Amino acid sequence: MAVALAHQQGLRQGFALRLSVSLLALPAAELEAHLAALAAANPLLVLARPRAGRWSGQGASDRLEAMAAEAQPSLIAHVMQELHGLLARDGPEARLVLALIGELEPTGWLGRAPGEIARELGESAETAEAVLRKVQRMASPAGLFARSLGECLALQLEEEGALDPQMRAVLGNLGELETGGPRALARRAGIGEEVLAACLARLRRLDPKPGARFQDDPVPMRPPDAVVALGPEGPELAFGQEAQPRVRVAALPPGPRSPEMAAALKEARAVCQALELRQGALREVIAALVSMQKDYFRDGRAALRPLRLADIAAATGFHASTVSRVLNGFLIEGPQGIVAARDLLCGAVSKSGSGCSSARVGARIAEILRREDPAAPVSDTRLAELLAAEGIEVSRRMAARYRARSGFASAASRRLRA
Repeated sequence: MAVALAHQQGLRQGFALRLSVSLLALPAAELEAHLAALAAANPLLVLARPRAGRWSGQGASDRLEAMAAEAQPSLIAHVMQELHGLLARDGPEARLVLALIGELEPTGWLGRAPGEIARELGESAETAEAVLRKVQRMASPAGLFARSLGECLALQLEEEGALDPQMRAVLGNLGELETGGPRALARRAGIGEEVLAACLARLRRLDPKPGARFQDDPVPMRPPDAVVALGPEGPELAFGQEAQPRVRVAALPPGPRSPEMAAALKEARAVCQALELRQGALREVIAALVSMQKDYFRDGRAALRPLRLADIAAATGFHASTVSRVLNGFLIEGPQGIVAARDLLCGAVSKSGSGCSSARVGARIAEILRREDPAAPVSDTRLAELLAAEGIEVSRRMAARYRARSGFASAASRRLRA
């Protein structure tokens, strides 16, 4: 009898644990639908829906557009699903995969070198490179997790079986196209101009930003999950209680219960407990995130500090995978507007110790280029020099990457337009 009771208790605990993990993995926008499905299958689980109407104030066309946008998954949700097999194994490989996902930028490119990620996790650079290569081959569309434009295009050509030596030579010397034009690129790649023209025509059909096709958190489609206001002592965080779904266990009359009803009661209680655990983890993680990025809510994106999943995990005591799940699809409204919680994560641009975030570098470059003389546009080399004078050490190549991400063409292209 004791063995049987222990077995039943183990099953109940296992169910509660699996339930807690599944609720944590859900984006806030999908939580209500999942709870509704659980309530429909369990007569003792009552779902209290949010009081505020989700579609209030919107016309029929707005609703259709919103529903279409919600059908498109976010980039993070997409790759988490595609790499589920690697994440489910646990161990060093799973931790590296999760860390790589955490460094994905909206373009689909990797924001930091895998060697840096590996050092933080106590793994070798060789192991990180091997895991990255596996992730690049598994994730679709091809080009996700690339570290540069050349690698992004190479991954797509590799999938098509079109990465021949001539194309490799072109991709390896793309910088020549900006500085010297097609002829210089043809000479450096060791190919004829006609062959180069064919290669460039094929490259133009590829997608340089494969992550941009995914929906980043549908900001206009639903109210935010939390609101941040500036108080006398800094950001003040309030969670949207009215918009959060709640569950309760239905009252039962006293007396004996059938085995089916007893099982339904235990499961209903487990759902309530799992939701409570989710809300507790969510509050701690979001509070830590807002506190660490308090300057952002006062001064904007340029004030974002370098922040990773591991930093929040260390501050809250939760595993990095739990932090990642909590941030998935969570929206915060503040003085700068509505922002996805994941967008407040930001890698450092260098190992110089300056503590400068990639968001700050992008904002500073955009500011410099908006003020430039159109007849004498600032080159990438000059951008790197100007940033260095401010204590921000980046290479010319990195300056070019941040310039492109900020929506500015090369200096040669900007000069032509002027």
